[in-house]
Amino acid sequence: MKRLLFLGGILVLAACQSEEGLQKTQNGLRYVILHDAGNPKAQPGDYVTYNVQWRNAADSLLFDSRISGQPLISLVARPIYPGDPWEVFTLLGVGDSAKCQVEAQTIYRTHLPPNMKPNDKMWLHVEVLDLMPASRYDSLRQARANEQLAQEEQRLVEYMKKNNINAKRTESGLYVAMEREGSGPVAASGNSVRVHYTGKLLDGTVFDSSRNPGRDPFEFRIGSGQVIAGWDEGLTHFRKGGKGLLLIPSRLAYGERGSGGVIGPNEPLVFEIECLDIIR
Repeated sequence: MKRLLFLGGILVLAACQSEEGLQKTQNGLRYVILHDAGNPKAQPGDYVTYNVQWRNAADSLLFDSRISGQPLISLVARPIYPGDPWEVFTLLGVGDSAKCQVEAQTIYRTHLPPNMKPNDKMWLHVEVLDLMPASRYDSLRQARANEQLAQEEQRLVEYMKKNNINAKRTESGLYVAMEREGSGPVAASGNSVRVHYTGKLLDGTVFDSSRNPGRDPFEFRIGSGQVIAGWDEGLTHFRKGGKGLLLIPSRLAYGERGSGGVIGPNEPLVFEIECLDIIR
């Protein structure tokens, strides 16, 4: 068995053969290399461009980045918890592919798919397309970010036009449309708010709602990092009893990584919000 060594800042992963034929890093990630192109492997601090599929234990497809036609990009980092699936990138180089076995709760941090339990096994299939140092990535990211901003802005404007929504745009790019103003002063950073909400994609798909049977209104403190940035900013436009919409670009929501398999990468979101109470 290999040992875990730090040589010049390079993490050498310990691996052993498991009874199922998978290898296992010292940090607990179970994986198998599907193809090794013989290229240098990614190092922490690099950025990796890749395609990924999520499959359940029965090999049914749950998510495929190739469907969007745009690969994903992530920072290569050392694992932060046992079995961290992002560790797989430190095993791969350009042209390599692998699959790793993880528990559903490591992928779906919230909102597990129907009939799936937190400890259910899943497969991640990863194919590395490119590696780049941080300096090259920064330039590429800025160019792509500008393009993404323009695309999302157009989508949000078209959505509002189609649905006859008159909204105010903030400096950050968030849109706020009030249906009912409510009364009293608006909520502020540091206040706790109690809200009912329904979250939708621009195609109308509902991905979460506090109004579902058995659910209660959601309470959080503005500015504490408990929610996405679009909520922290958006709720400061609401008074007690106020009702309206938040139309949130992805950079103020779940960004490039999406969430829960339903919210894809770079996905703008719409939230119906009713502010039931403000606790100052």
